[in-house]
Amino acid sequence: MNFNTRLKQLRQKHHLTQGDLADILALKPTAISNYESGRNEPSFEKLIALSRYFNVSCDYLLGITDAYFPVSGEVIDKDMVEFFNLYQQLDVESSRQVRDYADYLLYRLEKQNEKN
Repeated sequence: MNFNTRLKQLRQKHHLTQGDLADILALKPTAISNYESGRNEPSFEKLIALSRYFNVSCDYLLGITDAYFPVSGEVIDKDMVEFFNLYQQLDVESSRQVRDYADYLLYRLEKQNEKN
């Protein structure tokens, strides 16, 4: 997936209009439209600002990796990678629900361990 597609997906996932994102980056709305259509590319400074705002790596934005964050020196099994890829596709509310459910499962496991 390329930069313009990733940018549009992230913007939509965070429920931002092109104008909203342009305001955040101190750009004109047409700049975001041009990024998303592939007519222009951001400067390094704007790429880093996007990376920080969306809390993803520049490598992810550029399509070098499918992982939001680089994982160095850690071994991640296939199930974890698949789960992570699914999680990345969720909107903000759905990802919050997944975290809430994981918290519930951990709580339930803790209570079960206390009984044993």
